[in-house]
Amino acid sequence: MRKTREETENTRMRIMRAALDCFYERGFSRTSFDDIAKRINMTKGAVYWHFKDKGELLAALIQHHIKNQFEPIKTKSGVPNDLQGLRDLFVREIEYIESNSDLQKFIFFVMAQVEWSDAVFNKVVEKLGDIRVLGLDIVQKALTSAQKSGQLCSGIDVNDSALVIMGLWRGALYYYVANKKSPKVKLGKSFLYGLDMILNQLRKEI
Repeated sequence: MRKTREETENTRMRIMRAALDCFYERGFSRTSFDDIAKRINMTKGAVYWHFKDKGELLAALIQHHIKNQFEPIKTKSGVPNDLQGLRDLFVREIEYIESNSDLQKFIFFVMAQVEWSDAVFNKVVEKLGDIRVLGLDIVQKALTSAQKSGQLCSGIDVNDSALVIMGLWRGALYYYVANKKSPKVKLGKSFLYGLDMILNQLRKEI
């Protein structure tokens, strides 16, 4: 009997959830379609019917998490155009990450468990196109708007400042997802402490 679109989508989601668990536990290169299929009592052929290779499956995982978890945060409030708006966007993203264990698992997997070969990277880029998470371009735009409105000290290099902020964010994020069992590791507390120091250095005194 032919499957309905809803049934097909539900099966795809089961496969992606199983894949995320396997990738998280074993790493991308050490996980096979057999491993994923066995986890949800499916055949390897059924997994291949939905995803022709692991690169396509990885792209689908990333697309799902960005579109359903990261994008709504930005869409709800828009791209920030000042320093406070930038900080508020990070706060919302931190709150969402800290409350979502599956998202923490996904972030750790993408940051630490994928061997980003050219083939894998190209496959993901080909499938995802221009989908973005909270990234360098958003921080640059917020700082550029803040500079134009006179919020920043004179002589501030917006691009370098954005790189420093994103370096702090990615470092704090990785340390959090890699050590989330430790009660001492708090993403919000650690990152916002550093972000506030940076923003205070950039902000023009009134």
